[in-house]
Formats: sequence, structure tokens, C-alpha cells
Amino acid sequence: MSPRRVPARLSRSLAVAGAVLALCAGPFAPSALADGGETVVGELVQAWPETSPEDQHAGESHEQPLTFVEGEDGTSVRVPTEAVGDLEPGSTVEVTVGAARSDEAAADGYEPARQVLGAELVAAAPAAAPVPAGSVTNQVTVVMVVPQGGRPDGTSLASVVSAVNDPVARFWSEQTGGAVTVGVTQAQDWIRTTAGCVDPTALWDEAAARVGFQSGPGRHLLLYVSSEPRDLPGCSYALGQVGTSTTSGGRLYVRDDLPAVIAHELGHNFGLGHSSGLQCDGSVEGTVGGGDCRTAAYRDFYDVMGVSWDRMGSLTAAQADRLGVLPAAATQTAGQGTTTVTLAPLAGGSGTRAVRLTDAAGTAYWLEYRAPVGRDGWLATDNRYRLDSGVLLHRAGALPDTALLLDGSPSPRAGWEADLQAALRPGVPVSVAGGELTVTVDAVTAAGATVTVVGGAPAAGAVPARPAPVPAVLPGAGAPAPVPAPAPAAAAGTAAGTGTAPAPAPVPAPAAPAVAPAAEVPAEATTPAEATTPAEAATPVEAAAAEPADPSWTTPALAAGGLLGAGGTVLAARRLPLLRRRP
Repeated sequence: MSPRRVPARLSRSLAVAGAVLALCAGPFAPSALADGGETVVGELVQAWPETSPEDQHAGESHEQPLTFVEGEDGTSVRVPTEAVGDLEPGSTVEVTVGAARSDEAAADGYEPARQVLGAELVAAAPAAAPVPAGSVTNQVTVVMVVPQGGRPDGTSLASVVSAVNDPVARFWSEQTGGAVTVGVTQAQDWIRTTAGCVDPTALWDEAAARVGFQSGPGRHLLLYVSSEPRDLPGCSYALGQVGTSTTSGGRLYVRDDLPAVIAHELGHNFGLGHSSGLQCDGSVEGTVGGGDCRTAAYRDFYDVMGVSWDRMGSLTAAQADRLGVLPAAATQTAGQGTTTVTLAPLAGGSGTRAVRLTDAAGTAYWLEYRAPVGRDGWLATDNRYRLDSGVLLHRAGALPDTALLLDGSPSPRAGWEADLQAALRPGVPVSVAGGELTVTVDAVTAAGATVTVVGGAPAAGAVPARPAPVPAVLPGAGAPAPVPAPAPAAAAGTAAGTGTAPAPAPVPAPAAPAVAPAAEVPAEATTPAEATTPAEAATPVEAAAAEPADPSWTTPALAAGGLLGAGGTVLAARRLPLLRRRP
């Protein structure tokens, strides 16, 4: 039976901010047409080049994603993003392309886009499968890569492996209550590829073939792409495939061994978008695009999915909920009328740590209390950006920005750049969702924060909110919420009256990863200034799984074997040069 083909409209405006990319493997079959066009069949891939940490701090990003049609062999054709806006990323498509056309991405070193003459859906994206049972739920293959035109930098294989096995693994184990255990199971020292960064799918495919990597649930291919030279055409600061759940597996590359960057890109593999900021001119909420508000890329310094720096703050409640790792015992939902809750610190291990508010349109808002406790202890010891300790208000959304930090003490437009203080001010009512919901922080102490939520008309004196916009969604990129697996019997063993499950026992670790030598990089390709010391032995994966998980988030839904998700995959990329400020 032949697949059903659904015609797609050929243009659709993009009204999106953020960075996402979708990808899946499939057939690629070009054929010439009499009118000079060419038909290609393959998977729809969308990629948004992102910015370096320095430019993230400035709230800068690119204006639109890149879009490819990619086949199983890694061959791809780039097409204008707006021309296939109604096709779902990750699906198999048939696209008729014409002549090459110049655009900003081509000027930046990417292959030219081809004009789209027609497009049809061949098959929807496949659903994700659960991770097979094993001691490490998320197995990482690390490969050190010198792409075409590059040269090795001074980063060692051991430093990348150690970053994954220690701080990154501890972070994700802690944030998921031990349900996600990350570890390096294979490591390959420097290889030189014929593929460059211009086509990231070809780069990943070549590296995978060289080391024998096979994609699958819970399997991640991490390339460390040399940072020398910095301006290699098409090379992003980091690029990560965004899956549908923690079991999706996926591909990623980084050009920095900063643990926060690796943890961030793995977050994309797990299905998370960015944690960005919403800034409005003197109000807490409003409509982006009208001049009074902007979505500021990455502008959530508290969360690992926001700006990447040398601190990995706890996941926001909105992001943890999207992953399915926010326990019911740690949350309370504000109902109709008046609801008063005392919030415990988000990074603590007990108590109510999040309050969910929902407006009539179904948009979810989250309240959380950030205090210098546990993973957020840096708020007292290394608060270089003068971030607030206090109650934060986030709005959940679809990709690319799955969490938006609302400014609880909004500045006029002229003060946006310098304003990183976002906590709600005690005693000041704040209305959101066009006045449907009003939030007041009644009191804040080291032990907790008391908040009151009122549904209905805004309270007297409330900070105004313009009508809340529908969250921006990259065309076709919105993924359905993951469906949790049935909770295991062990989940019933929570301590009476606390709602907190005991910390999971350490997971047995597999044997140490095999480390391949760097024989593929010729000695003459490296100048004396670039020469590096011999590769050190990679740290065994025991470091990833043997650390007991912090009980701050208990995860009964994931402990039974992961989440199942449907739909395509998405990639998020961070680009070093060539930036544009979001509106």
C-alpha cells in the first residue's frame, strides 16, 4: 500500500523566536523534471543557529531557522524555511526544488537554499521507543572531531568525558530523581572528517560511521568539534537534536567542554526548548511584536536551559513538568477563587516547591521560590549577575521557548538590557493572562515564601498585564506532551506525610568506555603551536551512575522505564558569529 500524500501550502509566515531544529532519517531520492526542477524525498530537518554565551547574555539570536530535506545517506538539500512551514519536522516529505537562491545563511557559509516549487507529506514522523533496561539509561558516545577546514585545539578527550561523567551526569540524575543516568560508554580521540559544519547531518553521519555508533532510544552521539579556527563556515557554538522525551536519544555537538553547555544540549535531546525571558515596557506581560514587549533569548540565568555559564541552576518548574519529572507531591494547583500556598525552596528536597496556575485558554503559569539552597547555593556565594532570591513567575509554552521568565518588577524599555532582577516584589499584586489571574507574594523568609493567587478580575493596585499572546510555535515543531509510563510499585514507598520518595539506590555502572586513539589525524596537520599532549585515558562511566541522586525531584513516572513520545525531533543550535536581535 503506497503512503498517503498530503499537499502542503508553499508559504507561511514565521512568527517565532528561539532556536529549534527537527530531524529524522529516511530515504533520499532526487529526480530531474522536464521543467528544470528536481524532486527529492527525505526527512524534513529544521535548524536554528544559536549564539555563543557572550551573545546569549546580550539577548541576541538569529532571525529564522535553517531547513533541510535529508536522506539516510546524509545527503541533504536546503530549502527556504517559510516554503515548508506546514510540514511537520521529522516527517518524510517529497519536495520539488528549483534554482539556488541566496540568503543570509548562504552568506554565512551554509549551502545555498533551493527554491521550493511543490511539497507533499509522504509519512508522519515515527514515535519514540522506550529505552531498553540497563544500568545507564542514557549512553553517550564521545568523538573528538576536526571538521573540514579545521585543526585540533588543545581540548583533551579526557576533559570532555569527565565533564559528561561527573557534573553533567550528576546534574541530570539529581534533576530527575535518579531516573536519568548519563554515562560515556564509548570514546574516540581526534579524527578528521571530510564533512564540515555546512551540513551538520553529514558531519554526524560520518563520525557515526567511523566509530560504529548506532542510533536508538537513550543513545547519544556527542561530537566535540574543534574550536580552531573559530570562524569555520557553518560551525555553531553548539548544536543539539531536540527529541520528544528523555528516552529519545539523539545527536549533538559542542565546541566547548563547559559542563553547562553539554547539559543544555542534552536537555534538547530530552525534549526541552529554551528558558528565555519576556520583557515588557513597564508591565509583567504583553504581546511580542507590538514594540512594547520582547522575547529575550536565553534570558533565564537560573535555569540550565537558559544562558550557559559556569553554574547549572535547577530546572524551572515549567521545564521539569514538560519532562514529566515534577512530582505531584511537590506541586499545588491554584483553583478557582483564592489559593494561598507556602513555597519551599525549589532546590530543596521537601515541601511544596511549585504552584501551577492555568488561564481559561489553557496556558500554564508556574510559581517557584529560588533561594540559596542546594544547587541554587550560588545565589549567595557567586551571584555575579545580582539575580534575585525570591518568587519567580514563568509561563510555559511550546518550542522554541518552552519556559518564559516573566519580569516581576518590570523596567521601562530603556532599562531592559541592565535588568536581570525578575522576582515578584512582596506585597505587590501582579496580574497576568489579561487580568484573569492575580499573584501576590505575602511574605518571604529563608525557609519559604507565602503566595496568594486570585482568579477573576485583577486586584486593586495590581501591576497591569496586557492581553497574553499565544506562545510562539515554530511551524510544525510543536511536540505533544510526553505520556508517562505506568508508575512502578516502588513509587508507592513515599514517606508518610512528606510526599517525598526515598532517594534511589546507586545504579550499577557498565564497564569503562573503550577509548580509541587519535590515529586518523595526521601529525603534519598540526603545527607546533597546536600540538597537544597524548590523549589521557577516559574516566570510567562509574562516575556517572554511582552517585546517589538528590531527592529534590522524585520521578515515579520515569523510574518504570521512561516516557513515550510521538512526533518529530528538533535541533537547537548555537552559532558563534552573525547575530540578530529578536524583536
